[in-house]
Amino acid sequence: MPILAKPQNCTGCAACGNICPHDAIMMTQDNDGFIMPVINSGKCVECKLCEKACPIVNGKYLKNPEVKEAYAFWDNSTRTESSSGGAFSAIADWIRKRDGVVFGAAWHDSFQCCHIGIEEGKDFAMLRGSKYLQSDVRKTFAEAREKLKEGKYVLFTGTPCQIAGLRSFLIKSYEKLITIDIVCHGVPSNILFSNYIKKLKSEYPQYSSADGFEFRNLRGWGIAPTPKKGNCRMKPLTGVANLYMAAFDKGAIFRESCYDCQFNGLSRVGDITIADFWGIGAFGKPFKHDVSKGVSLVLVNSKSGREILENLKNCFIEKRELQEAVKLNHNLVASTDKPPYRNELIKSFNNPEITLRDINTRFNLKGTGMKDNIKDLLISTGVFWIVKSIVNKLRSI
Repeated sequence: MPILAKPQNCTGCAACGNICPHDAIMMTQDNDGFIMPVINSGKCVECKLCEKACPIVNGKYLKNPEVKEAYAFWDNSTRTESSSGGAFSAIADWIRKRDGVVFGAAWHDSFQCCHIGIEEGKDFAMLRGSKYLQSDVRKTFAEAREKLKEGKYVLFTGTPCQIAGLRSFLIKSYEKLITIDIVCHGVPSNILFSNYIKKLKSEYPQYSSADGFEFRNLRGWGIAPTPKKGNCRMKPLTGVANLYMAAFDKGAIFRESCYDCQFNGLSRVGDITIADFWGIGAFGKPFKHDVSKGVSLVLVNSKSGREILENLKNCFIEKRELQEAVKLNHNLVASTDKPPYRNELIKSFNNPEITLRDINTRFNLKGTGMKDNIKDLLISTGVFWIVKSIVNKLRSI
């Protein structure tokens, strides 16, 4: 039988499930809700293609040479429609104008996150916005391969382990494939997020009718997560109601492999790396532009990535020091530390008998004092990051 990555090392990238020609590998959820491959011995013919596709087991060197430059970026057309500077939207538009296909994370059935492929420009908005949980790639690696074989441009965006999985799955390179890896803190499971939403609706009646979710609404950096009803935003989440993000910020609900990520560092797996450019202007070189609407960090990791960046139109692009980019983007180069209570916290979120307040009382994730309430208010109104921007400018003088 094939030997796949050990459970503690498996990233759930689904390269094995995508490549199996006999449909002998199912991506199923483990006890904590994380996606894991399970081999059906009755269907498996031991061709070992799954081993060759696994970026952990196969040991392929998938990374580009170490990046030397960083850029501050925003797209003038979509900056106010994005949760950062709109780097993804600008690159996706470049692909769209060449009749290409864009793959990325989207919401499915309100609170489930999965990868989809989009060819119509009007649908690209589904892929915008941060989604702080693991997207199920399903069969999109195989779908991307078919589009590449048809001669189409393909843009595939995902976490570094997903991009590594795609490249390992494809085996060979394709001239018209462009990959974007995001700077990833770590990923919670869809199951845990769904169970959090159930608790939120049950314990906070004002959100009981929510049918959508926006982790960062588009008025600027730092806006609190906001449930939605249809196209209308509800009241931003603060206090214990925002416990999911409090747990996320402490790195306490990620899959096991995230705590020893094999794909971070300045040698990246994607052609382009994107993130928020946190702290821009606060360390060294001044940044004299308004950052309240968001600024993307862009790293160019390959020749293909360089060609695209140089051909983007109507965009602000400024070269910055690489160390400035690393300063407040810890996960660009390092994994998140695993809290000792991680296992018990995940079980508590997944236990329907335990309330959000009970979880917070036990694990003390979210402060409830006056100082915490004031910070919540500033973040939920967008004022926090405006003040932060001013402070950064003063520091850089």
